[in-house]
Amino acid sequence: MRTVIALSVLVLAGCTNAAQSPVVPPSSGGPAVGSLARQQPAAYSNGIYVAEFNNNAVFAYANQNRRNAPPVCGENGIQIVADVGTDPAGDLMVPSQIGELIYVFGGPKLCGAEIAKLHDSYGLPVDVASRNAASGTIAVANEEDNGPISNPPPGSITLCTVSAGCTANLTNKAMYRVAGVVMDNSGNCWASAFDVKKKAALVYFAGCTGAGRLATGFKNTSYGGLDIDSKGNILSIDYQSRDLFVYSGCNPDCIRVAGPLALHDAAIYGKVNSTGTLFATADYNAGSVDVYRYDGKSIKFEYSFNQDLDASSVAEGIAFSPSD
Repeated sequence: MRTVIALSVLVLAGCTNAAQSPVVPPSSGGPAVGSLARQQPAAYSNGIYVAEFNNNAVFAYANQNRRNAPPVCGENGIQIVADVGTDPAGDLMVPSQIGELIYVFGGPKLCGAEIAKLHDSYGLPVDVASRNAASGTIAVANEEDNGPISNPPPGSITLCTVSAGCTANLTNKAMYRVAGVVMDNSGNCWASAFDVKKKAALVYFAGCTGAGRLATGFKNTSYGGLDIDSKGNILSIDYQSRDLFVYSGCNPDCIRVAGPLALHDAAIYGKVNSTGTLFATADYNAGSVDVYRYDGKSIKFEYSFNQDLDASSVAEGIAFSPSD
């Protein structure tokens, strides 16, 4: 079995080689979630998905969960998940490092039926993005590519579709280790990475093809999750400084719209809601979700929730549903 990587463990340890990072096995503790998904009907079309790396389910919380209510359902039996993604139809994508699989669940209701299980033969999937998961291209961020455990090859972006599987791979010399991927409405995509010297990089792939171009004007000091807001701006988390940056363009020239904007606590991944008014992160220190008011240029911490989450299970993945 391949070595699996919790991104938070890897980056906090300061490792530049995935094989040096601790192996994080599935947890036998935490909340009992084995039958959560089917105890209640998936009656909600708006919510927040949260993934814990050390658990075996992706939790779904209804609406904005300001009252810290328990999850209403979940997608169960999926282990070793870093981030998750959703599309405008409410489809959910879950990259699992066990078997290098990408699960796709149909929307628009939370916790929809599984419509595909795709094998990423190129690398170790940690993040995923698509504008139409059911019939369009799914971009998958591989922390590292397949190769010897003692010296794993650089990471990449895998391209998949439900109909054809995972058939293409994008690489760039700036992408030694990859944390995040995002795709815009025109089918362009970006990868958040660091190079062999641990310098943070944002790589732009026009049309999600080709060799990619290094974005200029990128101010992050470390890699982290990416998202795109309702104005088309790229939100980029800097895990090391615990800041959020907002950029326009980056094709390949970035214009900094805002940042560094201080986060409430630790996070690798974060997403903005469909109206561009809320931003949420998975807080891997506290085992909670932190929700902020967002206006495109600033963030203000509003509240956290943690029902059925366990700090020892390492909450990393998060996505609003639908994405816009």
